[in-house]
Amino acid sequence: MYPAIRESEAGRLSSVRWLVLVVLLLGLAGVGRAASAGSPRRTPVVLAVEAVMPSVVNIGTETIVRVSDPFAVDFDRFFAPHFRYFKESTPLGSGIIVDSGGLVLTNYHVVQRASNVRVRLVDGDILPAEPVAYDVDNDLCLLQLTGPLEGKSLVAIPFALPDDLLLGETVITVGNPFGLENSVSVGVLSALNRSLREGEAMFDDILQTDAAINPGNSGGPLINLDGELIGMNLAIRRDAEGIGFAIPLRRIETVLASWLVPARFSNGYSGFEAATVVSGAGPAIEVTQVWDDSPAARAGLRVGDRITAIDGEAVTRAAELGRRLWRRVPGDRIRLETGAGRSLTIPIEAMSAEVLIRQRLGVRVQALTPALRRALGLPEDLRGLAISEVFADSEFAKRKVRWGDMVRRGDIIVQAAGSETTSVEALGQALAQTRSGSRVPMLLVAVDTIRNRVTLSPMRIDVTLN
Repeated sequence: MYPAIRESEAGRLSSVRWLVLVVLLLGLAGVGRAASAGSPRRTPVVLAVEAVMPSVVNIGTETIVRVSDPFAVDFDRFFAPHFRYFKESTPLGSGIIVDSGGLVLTNYHVVQRASNVRVRLVDGDILPAEPVAYDVDNDLCLLQLTGPLEGKSLVAIPFALPDDLLLGETVITVGNPFGLENSVSVGVLSALNRSLREGEAMFDDILQTDAAINPGNSGGPLINLDGELIGMNLAIRRDAEGIGFAIPLRRIETVLASWLVPARFSNGYSGFEAATVVSGAGPAIEVTQVWDDSPAARAGLRVGDRITAIDGEAVTRAAELGRRLWRRVPGDRIRLETGAGRSLTIPIEAMSAEVLIRQRLGVRVQALTPALRRALGLPEDLRGLAISEVFADSEFAKRKVRWGDMVRRGDIIVQAAGSETTSVEALGQALAQTRSGSRVPMLLVAVDTIRNRVTLSPMRIDVTLN
């Protein structure tokens, strides 16, 4: 006890006030004081969170809502009575910056119903974003920030090695559960290769963790203590506690590498795709696809080639290659080094009409000639392009247009983006003004033969371009 407190009631009150004041001043002196570098408070978890936080964003949507406003007399005199329109923001989930040029990865289910996507950065700035690519089967979506990026330091999250996972290791989730931005949760990696059905997606390689994953965490990162991405938060088991699921990095990087190509962002293309492979020698980039008669094919690039450098810079991951590739436009050239000691120069060329149609729509088409019109039993006055092939990964392959059935060979594309598609060149010209992720109105005629009678079912649909 302090002796001064026993003197009198007044003295006791005075001493208490001084004691409280001293405590407050001491407390305030410590506010904002960062723990020193050697402080035990700076645990591996704290360091990992500090490293990854600039790469995590909050994703929301902005809608126009009607709000009752009976007091706005002057406003009501000129507009509809007793209500006004206001912008309202709704949090949807989380996202991960994967390229400093403004590319954000999230779950498809986070943004699939959003009309105006808004991305809030860690510094509080809000930027609009548009989808560039999405994959329903993998529940992934790539967004591109469309607001001004000048002066903004966007930090791409570092990737761990695919399958570099330790059962029981400490893992961290970062996200925006219930709109509570930049929330951190710590747990362990509970299991590997779980099976899970989430919406339209079916997985057999899911990561399980007891780190808290709640609504709003979807699309955020699951990281290790090195601050590296090992997965993307996906879902929780709703009838249990401490059971959360994340998409593994291997799946994420495979899909992302197929998207980080010039054809997704401009009308230029190189004509190849690659993926990360890991062996005892470490990670490497292996060419997985080369389009026929593409710039890459003509330059001599082959499936199975190992790429070791691009334009003189060593690369070991497909994501690294993609980050150096996606900004290229027609007229650019890239120089690739391979593990076999070869050096290849590949020009970025403008896509022809046929390549544009294959890339954006995922179909092959042919002119509706009089001979083809007679063979299909179509009326002579029908003009358009006949679909000759539908690729399995296209939206057309999933779009129902007839009694539960999909777009198929023999259907006719009559219009695209308001222009008649009387030739392959006309359709290519309409698509040349578009980009991946945009929605294009189209007029399609579904052709069916029922009891030896051809029936035509015209319908207008909006198609999201590949």
